[in-house]
Amino acid sequence: MADLIRIEELNEQLQLKPSFKVEVTGMNIAEEFSVRKDDALVRGVEIKQLDDHIWLSIPKADRTYYSPRLHLEIEQKGDLSILHCSFGPDPNLWTMFMFVHFFLGLSFVALFVWLYTNMTLGQSNTLVYILMFIVVLSWIALYFFARRNRQKATPQSRQLLKVLSKLIG
Repeated sequence: MADLIRIEELNEQLQLKPSFKVEVTGMNIAEEFSVRKDDALVRGVEIKQLDDHIWLSIPKADRTYYSPRLHLEIEQKGDLSILHCSFGPDPNLWTMFMFVHFFLGLSFVALFVWLYTNMTLGQSNTLVYILMFIVVLSWIALYFFARRNRQKATPQSRQLLKVLSKLIG
């Protein structure tokens, strides 16, 4: 039986898409998932598989915007299977989240250029400082929004880990 990480340990990680590794010996994980994905053990979880990548997710009926997906990448080394696992949100939400980060970063650079121009010309920088402060606060708020949503998704994350444990156990 492979030892899985606890959700509490994952929630302590600073990164927004927590990850972990699981080593399993004596079984072909990809075949096991293919055979057992309609099994009673995995009721309440959708399983999608493409080659050595497997995604476990909450069914659409129970899914919310913060529902997690568990991505498994299988690395086969003889009799040993190494699962590289990472939790993340729905890909559409993650794309929007990254777009907002990019927009905030671009805004910060543009404001920095404006600040430099005003300093060179000897003009007032009050508005630029206020806008830069708002951008930084938005970044911080975005981070805490993501952390809060990850906490709200903890029960569903447990459900996905439980199914993973049953399938590789």
